[in-house]
Amino acid sequence: MKTYGTILVVSYQRNTLKTMIGQLRELKLYEYFEIEARTVDELFHSTIGEDTLVLISSRIVFTMAKPYLSQDTSYIIADRTINFAKIRQLLELPKGSKVLLVSDIKEAAEETVLILKEAGIDLDFKPFYPNARYDQAVRVAITPGESELTPPSVERTIDVGSRIIDISSIMEVFTHFNMPNAAFRQLSARYMQSLLHVTDQLSQEILQTKLLRNSLKQVVDYSDDAMLLLTKDGLINVINQKATDILNLDGSDVLGKPMTSSIHSSFSKAISSIKDDYDFFKDVDQITYYIRKKEIVVDGDFFGTVILFRKANEIQQIEHQYRNQTKSKNFIAKYSFEDIITRNESILETIKVGKKLAQSNGTILILGETGTGKEILAQAVHNASPRSYYPFVGVNFAAFSESLLESELFGYEKGAFTGASKNGRSGLFEQAHRGTLFLDEIGDAAPALQNRLLRVLQEKEIMRVGGEQVIPLDLRIVAATNKNLEEMIECGTFRKDLFYRLNVLPIYVPPLRDRPEDIPLLVRHLTAEIAREMVKSPLNFSDDAFTALKEYHWPGNIRELRNVAEYLMHVCEGTVFKEHLPFLSKQQRFINIKREDNQNFVDLLDDFKEKGFLKEMLMILRVLSENPRTQSGRNAILQDLHQLGICLTEQQLRYRLELLRDVGAISVHRGRKGTSISQKGKDFLNLCNKKSDI
Repeated sequence: MKTYGTILVVSYQRNTLKTMIGQLRELKLYEYFEIEARTVDELFHSTIGEDTLVLISSRIVFTMAKPYLSQDTSYIIADRTINFAKIRQLLELPKGSKVLLVSDIKEAAEETVLILKEAGIDLDFKPFYPNARYDQAVRVAITPGESELTPPSVERTIDVGSRIIDISSIMEVFTHFNMPNAAFRQLSARYMQSLLHVTDQLSQEILQTKLLRNSLKQVVDYSDDAMLLLTKDGLINVINQKATDILNLDGSDVLGKPMTSSIHSSFSKAISSIKDDYDFFKDVDQITYYIRKKEIVVDGDFFGTVILFRKANEIQQIEHQYRNQTKSKNFIAKYSFEDIITRNESILETIKVGKKLAQSNGTILILGETGTGKEILAQAVHNASPRSYYPFVGVNFAAFSESLLESELFGYEKGAFTGASKNGRSGLFEQAHRGTLFLDEIGDAAPALQNRLLRVLQEKEIMRVGGEQVIPLDLRIVAATNKNLEEMIECGTFRKDLFYRLNVLPIYVPPLRDRPEDIPLLVRHLTAEIAREMVKSPLNFSDDAFTALKEYHWPGNIRELRNVAEYLMHVCEGTVFKEHLPFLSKQQRFINIKREDNQNFVDLLDDFKEKGFLKEMLMILRVLSENPRTQSGRNAILQDLHQLGICLTEQQLRYRLELLRDVGAISVHRGRKGTSISQKGKDFLNLCNKKSDI
């Protein structure tokens, strides 16, 4: 686990170090810090790191340690208090009894006397330290872990243990390291638990003393839980500020009064319905509370009941803060609008619109070809939104099978299916609670999954696979696709009602070929970024290379541009010329195809197979060959293809037509002249018709 720095505990005596370190470990501060310990004498032979905070046991020890601290060393002089778990014997002494307070130095003895008096210990303390004079008639000594210094005339020594660090000093340590709020809440809960453990060890009369009230009050004031402490007769013995705020009470007016008559009946009934040592979620006046009850038993006798409660939405917030700090490294949006590199007016307008849409909670649908940067835009919207402090969770519908994607999205209960975790698992919807869920490639969602998504968008709630409990959600949906969803609706492969649920706030990202002025900016940025990773010098580009980059149609958009940049970084040194560009040499291979050379047609056939859309290319050529019109526009070609069961978007058709044009299989004309098949295209089609394996 990540540590926030190092705490170096410094004291004069080793037993004091042992007590202070033990307390820090009991509070589990090792989860956040590296903890070290040294006596003052040991500082002479050691160095102190730059990220180290020195926690010094007292002001007199600080005077001793100061010569070993540099001017830049951060330090805190700890406020320390008595370990109240060990003072029961003090309360049994008659009031006003003379006792020696034994410590190693005068200042420490006097400070301990002051703490005990402030805690309500009514004894006549006489500070004692080495070489100090004392009344030899005193027969009882009290010492904070230094009983070896007790004078021989003393008959009884009560060792209350070394003083522990006050919670205020530990809070000061957390503040120094800018710890997150969740860590402060955990600390106060652990400190309260340690003091509640003390109450189990003390008798009923000790619980009623000023000592316990003073120590509990400090812990109660730090608690994020609302707290009630009831006596065995049901009277309110302790109530903290948070409880009075939630219940609209004046805390001082209800102390000593029955709970049933002091707070409103609906909340009183909710508390009474919970068994002792149980915890439940309870709805009270349309607000859900998490309520815990714990019996307090002292010396085998029932003393009373502690009731802790808080609103359920606070628990959800803590849960998501915890996930964000410890588990959600993959749920962080890395990009903002400032990371989008552009001079193009369309992209600048898209950014302007995106910033406005980020402030709403409406569902956003990002449209654009593959590789145009739709996810970067989605992350930028999240980071500019009020939900930026919560998770950004992305899921790609093209990357999972239907069955696996359902359990990933919605989670599952234990035993929901073979191979499921025995504890169950929360899904991506739950993990994105209060944040943003990015549904990438939504056009690839299977029909059954589309049905469940529609219900989630309508009801704002989910149910895990194999579960029965409905889980409410508060999140923002951003979807993206490179497909034409309206055409998919016409083909019956995408639900119309789901489309309208998604298409609330549409944003279109133009392809790279429509923003040629950005290509030099992007390729310089990408090659410089890859150069840093490879520890190489950035590349320069010749004018003819930039011209070729701008004229290329970029079917893979920015993703393809990055691939080209990485290729150039591996094969080029210094300056990139037109001849270095990988896509030009590949195009040239097809442009030189001759009709009489059937082997070249075979090469072309293999290339279309490799791209994965040979069938679509052949259908386009057949539509153009069999159409009574000698020339066809793109809309007419799309309609003919749809009738043949081939659903392509306009962008996909344009890309395929460009490839066919590049190899001379078709002629593409401007305006109404449309597209026509060439003789080379007819020859290629005839070759394919003769091959039985196509």
